[in-house]
Amino acid sequence: MLRISSDHNTSAVAMVETVLNQAVLHNASDIHFEPSMAGLLIRVRVDGLLYDAALLDTARTPPVLARLKVLANINVAEKRIPQDGKFGFTYKARAVDVRVSTFPSCHGEKIVLRLLDQERLRISLQELGFVDDMLTACRSLLSLPHGFFLVAGPTGSGKTTTLYAALSALNERSRHIITLEDPVEYHIAGITQAQIHPEAGFTFEKGIRALLRQDPDIVMVGEMRDKQTAHIAIEAALTGHLVLSTIHAGDAPSVVMRLLDMGIEPFLINAAVSGVLAQRLARRLCDACKVARPLTSQEADYIKNITIPVDQVYEAAGCSHCHGLGYKGRVGIFQLLTMSDALRALIVHNPGIDMIRTQAQKDGMANLITDAVYKLKAGVISFAEMLKVA
Repeated sequence: MLRISSDHNTSAVAMVETVLNQAVLHNASDIHFEPSMAGLLIRVRVDGLLYDAALLDTARTPPVLARLKVLANINVAEKRIPQDGKFGFTYKARAVDVRVSTFPSCHGEKIVLRLLDQERLRISLQELGFVDDMLTACRSLLSLPHGFFLVAGPTGSGKTTTLYAALSALNERSRHIITLEDPVEYHIAGITQAQIHPEAGFTFEKGIRALLRQDPDIVMVGEMRDKQTAHIAIEAALTGHLVLSTIHAGDAPSVVMRLLDMGIEPFLINAAVSGVLAQRLARRLCDACKVARPLTSQEADYIKNITIPVDQVYEAAGCSHCHGLGYKGRVGIFQLLTMSDALRALIVHNPGIDMIRTQAQKDGMANLITDAVYKLKAGVISFAEMLKVA
């Protein structure tokens, strides 16, 4: 795993550069600089998990943190309040944007860097991990001339990456695509992208109203946060636009309940929503070192009710290709809900979540655990990873 030398002779500038370069090399998404009584602990997040990278002595904490604040154009002297900034750098021709967040703590300012590697975000729909039938269904929904397509999941489940993959697939010169994001994480040539600025009054709600006067064919809104935003997005879908967005929800049926709870009228949901994709992320086993083994009796009992026969599973081993982790990259675990006539008829009566889930399953919707078991059987994920996303 990533290990940074804590050589006392290394300058703060060189130390920060080394940490950044090594983090990109290991495909880290975040870097944590955490002051403590023992020193400055540097940790990196790879495939969703944090790993220790270095512990610098306390004397080196101030210059390293100051260097990060200078790069991010943050007030170096102000240490009492949280601050935000950003900067960019290049590592072996890979352009990386960095979002910087400071937070006052008992032992000094903690700084977290979010790495937005433009190379890693260039991913297609087929690379996300869809099974063939679901990929075909998603492409069918995205090919509709209008409708409201939502991607659901908790924070860090890859929703934005899925939307970018969808936009890349839809990006043609004959279409005008506009996005409204917070923040813009990946710039796509040929697409008009805007970042909201609530402090200036440029909110999602006002942004959607404004962009609809720009003659768009496809609209992407970063997140459905409230009734006003959802209502305008639905109106856009009803007036001939394809609208894509994300929403926080546990699974696909819960999105329908979330919209109802927001106060969106059932007839608007029925008329506008075309489909909902729920997702999670699981660590992908390293193909170079994964090891097959039979299921234990407890594991067999756990998945016996899922009608997918599994004879063996694979587990992580660790090798030079995966830096000893046994995992390399992540894969999506998906659940797709499409709006059927029966489901629309049910929604009119403001049903409970169990009724919505039962009807969606009757219509052919599989659970997230089912998709996870498919990937378990194929040797893409381990049993332990399946349990985390089930």
